[in-house]
Amino acid sequence: MLNPIRNCFVSIAVLIAVTGVGACSSEPSYQSIQGATMGTYYRVQYKSEGECSSGRADVDGLLLAFNQSLSTYIEDSEITLFNKSIGYGFYPVSNRFGGVLETATAVWDQSGGAFDVTVGPLVNLWGFGPVDSTAPPASAAQAEAFASVGMHHLELLRTYEGSTEILSVRKNVPDLYLDFSALAKGLGVDEIAHSLQALGCANFMVDIGGEVRAHGLSPKARPWRIGIEVPDATRRGIIQRVLQLTNQSVATSGDYRNFRIVEGLRVDHVIDPRSGKPADNSVVSVTVVHEQAMWADAYATTLMVLGADAGMQLAEKLSLSVLVITKTSDDRFVERYTPGMKKLFLEFSE
Repeated sequence: MLNPIRNCFVSIAVLIAVTGVGACSSEPSYQSIQGATMGTYYRVQYKSEGECSSGRADVDGLLLAFNQSLSTYIEDSEITLFNKSIGYGFYPVSNRFGGVLETATAVWDQSGGAFDVTVGPLVNLWGFGPVDSTAPPASAAQAEAFASVGMHHLELLRTYEGSTEILSVRKNVPDLYLDFSALAKGLGVDEIAHSLQALGCANFMVDIGGEVRAHGLSPKARPWRIGIEVPDATRRGIIQRVLQLTNQSVATSGDYRNFRIVEGLRVDHVIDPRSGKPADNSVVSVTVVHEQAMWADAYATTLMVLGADAGMQLAEKLSLSVLVITKTSDDRFVERYTPGMKKLFLEFSE
């Protein structure tokens, strides 16, 4: 599985499928599969018709291969071996690995460096990795960790042997460390969705720890209804908004469940890779709707780092459907959303 602590760094699971697993009982043709992966749960609901049929063993097998490639918690996974590699030569990687890195590089470029999958050393340093910390890191330690952070320290090379494409990656600094947690749950959702579509499934929902992809119709013969939780750890399970989705994905990131008090000040787990320090803004939750869950996952993290104003500017530039929730000094929640997101709110639908 992916490192569950790091997974909190990039994407708090704050989405709840309003339809619920129990909804399947009212419509026998809908099947439900549940299990555990990446330090969280997964759930798949699909309408069994024609060749559309899958089981837990199929999903678990897909996710096992997925984690063997991208999990930093597995000692011999592809990403772990890359992180341990030394030298500056090009290192061959799988298409999955290379594809994730290409997406990460694109979002890094679009965001001016606010999204960065090399930020892991800083996450650990600030106490949000495997080892907790109650004190701010020393300046020298921050500078040392910061020196190995940056997507510009990576090179991705495409070569061909006949018609076979070969992807290779090179580190330009020895201590560079990759962690794809900011995209991994979303990509896992996408891969399961693609496997269902290959079987001819047209009506399904895939949910990994709150990152969701919904196609076709729900068991109630309507678009899938997905709830966005109120960004308050003391009000867990209370719904802020309900979205109606079909043929779309949604991801949410938040900072209200993973923080600590350091020397009397609140320090959030969201690290700004541009400064090397925890992001300092009023955003407490970001929800993004996109065709692909991997991209929604990455953009949700990005907007958490950018803050409300810059985040909304990027969302509008990229025509993203986004809901940003900020918290005022008197503890009120304020919503900001793009026109595309407004159309998905249940109360605004026809």
